[in-house]
Amino acid sequence: MKRIIAYILLSIFLLHNTTVDQLLKLPTLVIHYQEHHQLNQNLTVTDFLCMHYIGDDDKDDDYDRDMQLPYKSVNVQVLQHAYVPLARVIAERPQFSSTIDINYPVLKQFHLPEPALSSLFRPPQV
Repeated sequence: MKRIIAYILLSIFLLHNTTVDQLLKLPTLVIHYQEHHQLNQNLTVTDFLCMHYIGDDDKDDDYDRDMQLPYKSVNVQVLQHAYVPLARVIAERPQFSSTIDINYPVLKQFHLPEPALSSLFRPPQV
């Protein structure tokens, strides 16, 4: 039971916070390929994908339909930002050899987030 709940929560997270939801538009891609294939019998799948994703797909008659294809438009709310703290480098010489320099990054403490300030439940501020 726990495994099923974990799978459900993972799928909800992936569909909401990533661009995996674009995979739900794959039937639209297949239907749009069939529409183009009816107009041109010599059109292959690779030609279709190159035409819509790599080539110049200017605003033509079916531009609105083209923009419904998966991964044609970017949802800005899905973009994730990673926080990388600034680091300084300290050069250390190992005791076994004096010719090799090893650089270890040291995190600056004042750039790290304060857990008490980023917590949801905080004491009242004056």
